[in-house]
Amino acid sequence: MDKKELELELEKLEGFQDPDSKLEQYRTPPELASSVLWSVYMKGEIEGKKIYDLGCGTGTLGIGAKILGAEEVVCVDVDEKAIEIAKKNAKKAGVDIEFLAIDVMEASGSADIVIQNPPFGSQVPGSDRPFIKKSLKIAPVVYSFHMGGTDRFVRRYVDNCGGVVTSSQTINFPLERTMPWHDKDIESVEVVFYRFERK
Repeated sequence: MDKKELELELEKLEGFQDPDSKLEQYRTPPELASSVLWSVYMKGEIEGKKIYDLGCGTGTLGIGAKILGAEEVVCVDVDEKAIEIAKKNAKKAGVDIEFLAIDVMEASGSADIVIQNPPFGSQVPGSDRPFIKKSLKIAPVVYSFHMGGTDRFVRRYVDNCGGVVTSSQTINFPLERTMPWHDKDIESVEVVFYRFERK
């Protein structure tokens, strides 16, 4: 499988039916998801690994990781409706994934890698903090999306949680019109895709 084939597989997955604004439920676009997953895969950090997807939503990142050969994937989300859609998506993709409908701070266990797209904190300030904190407890390597313009905070908070940012990539994230206040069909926002490591 190559990056384009992965994108085509992810395009088949269902998105949120009734997205919750407080949870900032935006689907990770298939083109973007396939691009970042492929970059992680090419670093040798997906195939044969145990991976957690925290705040998995409808499962795009976790399912993509499993398609690319992750040995085990655990997807966590507080929203039971999102988890039900993610389960259907996993079945559609023909992959076996463990799903947990719990708050991120209740997640336990260990993994090789966490790949996550947490809430950006636009609606509830600081809502990405628990994901940074928990991800570094679960895995020694974390890949995580965060809103552009928060780089100084993210780096400081990662440091406070016992980690260090090893790389970052600025990306345009296309948000589809899903919330009542959206006035464009698609609006691009600047996000940063980070790689953290435990110190």
